[in-house]
Amino acid sequence: MNQKMLEHLGEHADKYPSNLEQKYPHVFQKMIELWGTLDMRSYFDELIMSNRPNRLGFPPEVVTEIWALSKIYSTLHPEHEPPETISTFGDIWSADIDAARDTWKSEAAEKKANDNSQ
Repeated sequence: MNQKMLEHLGEHADKYPSNLEQKYPHVFQKMIELWGTLDMRSYFDELIMSNRPNRLGFPPEVVTEIWALSKIYSTLHPEHEPPETISTFGDIWSADIDAARDTWKSEAAEKKANDNSQ
């Protein structure tokens, strides 16, 4: 276990992200570097809802750890939270779910077509 991450987690050390550390060491290391800064919140947002195309996402066990770390960070550093939104993406509950689903299906179909043509 990384001592710096344990220090960051403090009393939440039971939520140590072992899967993240093992499977995505570059992400783990960047979290250690950003922890306690204003940039950490936007990094969590980027990890949880990537706006980069052709991303498959993290496995469930890693997503669970990232989400838990995000919640811990919010508890430990409330001063870094945006004043009126949950994240820099805004209120996800007000999103147009049907439009998001259509976009996702369209992108998935396009990716499949590109994969089949190679």
